[in-house]
Amino acid sequence: MKTINRTAITIRPQKPYIDWANSFDDGETYDPGNRHATTILISEEYDEFNYETYLEKIYKILFEGELESWMANPDDWPKIKNYKMFKEWFEIICSDMTWDYGVGDIEHEEF
Repeated sequence: MKTINRTAITIRPQKPYIDWANSFDDGETYDPGNRHATTILISEEYDEFNYETYLEKIYKILFEGELESWMANPDDWPKIKNYKMFKEWFEIICSDMTWDYGVGDIEHEEF
């Protein structure tokens, strides 16, 4: 077993996101029992005590990514106001210890 020198931040949709996603008449329904989550890895210098310093810098990118995962057209997105709104729309979980139980090398893919 190996550890990864990163802090993992998990982002889970909350009621405002779920209500927004379910406001469209597109035949799709966001199931809150789905337990969908996004996890990002950030530098280990940001731990459970100061990870929000980093999130405050990138929250808009994360917010837009989550909105786009449901509706691709930015015209359908709510106006992103601030970091406080991000925290209302998403539960944030910080994991300062990340274990690698996988087999083989970790592969990176550029977007």
